[in-house]
Amino acid sequence: MQQAQVHYNDAGTPVSDLFGDIYFSDNGGLDETDYVFLHKNQLPERWFTHSRPFFHIAETGFGTGLNFLLTWLRFRQYKACATTCQRLYFSSFEKYPFSKADLTKALAAWPQLAELTTLLAQSYPVALPGPHRMTFDDGSVVLDLWLGDVNELLPQVPEHNKVDAWFLDGFAPSKNPDMWQQNLFNQMFRLSHSGTTASTFTCAGFVRRGLNDAGFFARKTKGHGQKREMLIATAEQAAELTADQPDQITVVGAGVAGINAAFALWQKGLKVQLLCADEQAGMGASHNRQGAVYPNLHATYDLMSSLSCQSFLYARQFYASWLEKLAVAADWCGVLTLACNDNLAKRQHKIQQQAFALSGLFSPVTKEQASEIAGLVLPYDGLFFPTAGWLCPQDYCQQMANWLSSQGLEIIYNAQVHQITEREHYCELETSAGTLHATTVVLATGAQLNALAQQESFPLRQIRGQVSHLQSQRMTPLKTVVCHQGYITPAYQQLHCVGATFDRRSGHSEVLAEDNQQNLDLVNQTLGQPDWFEDVEVMSAKAGLRATVPDHMPVLGQQKQLWRFGALGARGLTWAPLLAEVLACRITKEPLPLTTLQMDGIDIQRYLRHSAAEQSN
Repeated sequence: MQQAQVHYNDAGTPVSDLFGDIYFSDNGGLDETDYVFLHKNQLPERWFTHSRPFFHIAETGFGTGLNFLLTWLRFRQYKACATTCQRLYFSSFEKYPFSKADLTKALAAWPQLAELTTLLAQSYPVALPGPHRMTFDDGSVVLDLWLGDVNELLPQVPEHNKVDAWFLDGFAPSKNPDMWQQNLFNQMFRLSHSGTTASTFTCAGFVRRGLNDAGFFARKTKGHGQKREMLIATAEQAAELTADQPDQITVVGAGVAGINAAFALWQKGLKVQLLCADEQAGMGASHNRQGAVYPNLHATYDLMSSLSCQSFLYARQFYASWLEKLAVAADWCGVLTLACNDNLAKRQHKIQQQAFALSGLFSPVTKEQASEIAGLVLPYDGLFFPTAGWLCPQDYCQQMANWLSSQGLEIIYNAQVHQITEREHYCELETSAGTLHATTVVLATGAQLNALAQQESFPLRQIRGQVSHLQSQRMTPLKTVVCHQGYITPAYQQLHCVGATFDRRSGHSEVLAEDNQQNLDLVNQTLGQPDWFEDVEVMSAKAGLRATVPDHMPVLGQQKQLWRFGALGARGLTWAPLLAEVLACRITKEPLPLTTLQMDGIDIQRYLRHSAAEQSN
């Protein structure tokens, strides 16, 4: 991504060095936004009569974010006397994003937006291509910032993401002809429905003709201020919307995946029931003391890397907001990934040659720098992720479960599910707590994700991992998570987590003394028997079964009334918040924060289609 290069004119207005055009009017930029985009799309009036629980605006050209911030402010004012429409989604596309510093400087001209500007800046993503979801005001305002060329990105937006109003913005057609293409107008119409509107500051004839050729009915209307004319449009010939939501959703499983799924569905306004097989949440594979939260990067910015980065950025924002409300143990102390063998060194070298290496997500460090960051002597160069860190997954699961329960979400503990029978319009669950019914069931049962599915299964792998809890005086200076071929955490309650074993053969979660020794040997062998590891003493350990699939991507998809969500491997804390949001948006038909390629990459159907093809052959 190339960030915006700007200077400021005599009026203090930001001007693009690349396009030679201003980002907003020298006089009355906020009034222009209010008139051109809000008033001409009949907002906020439409929110009061809107029949769906959410309203979706899409914008070409995020720029300084001024249009978004004013829309957010108007939605806040509307929410004070809200009716049906409870959530605002705002999808914006930007090829040359502002840096956070320039964004804050440009928006300083609008003191009435100062609070919202601060909140936006706190969540503003690093410059990585693709969609980035940010949530505000307890989930009632959602910004999806799609970074990249709008004409390349719009075809990747799922058909699911129908738009209610378009803000056709961006630099003037004469300054930015590459954006104002027929493909843009065609894609806008693809993502519209029969009630969709659009407005734009320009009245250029080819724009009006392009919108009409795409299927809109575009016409001129009075422009703002001294500008005589502008364009508005409606998608009268587009398809009608259908909307239906389940009456009752039952989530089975109260680990990291299940807890996040229950929260995301509850936040969308659905009636949710959570079934936990144990007496407390987070007693399965989510029971570790400390879990690292950081992205998994391949040598290129491929499907796995992009989804992992987007998930990490969303997770950081998500956990940061909840750590203010829940007493969850966590520390955003950074994560060091060491180039501790030839393959890792080659991969990290390739990563540093990629364009996304300039995003600010991580920085390459020498072994001397790595040692200074960690507080202990380390023998390898590496990559440092400064905003990453660790969080206690079991603590999080239990605290979130308690909070959800206090909000009225029903949680049934000690409820082992023995069988699920899909009827014509509902599911029947035979459990140790009795027979239950639900319109829709979400299975988030970790290593048991295949166990209750009556439909065809998929190739889920169970991998046993054991983490050792060590006491050490010499490791006390450690101040960041260190990942080698295993990982080491800073002390929490005077214990360091060191792990984890990787066993494909054992299907149990009993703690083994030999696995503790294996964890100790791995550190000594990989890091050259460091002096600071000589006094370690194993105090306890935990073992669990991770769930993964052959392509190592998560699994999220539907078979009739049954959804399955899992295969998060050892990165549940990183994957779960964003993918739970995706799950909830699929079920409620709200805008998705992923591309169609990413959606296909995690859909369970990728395995079921393959299985069906093999059977037919």
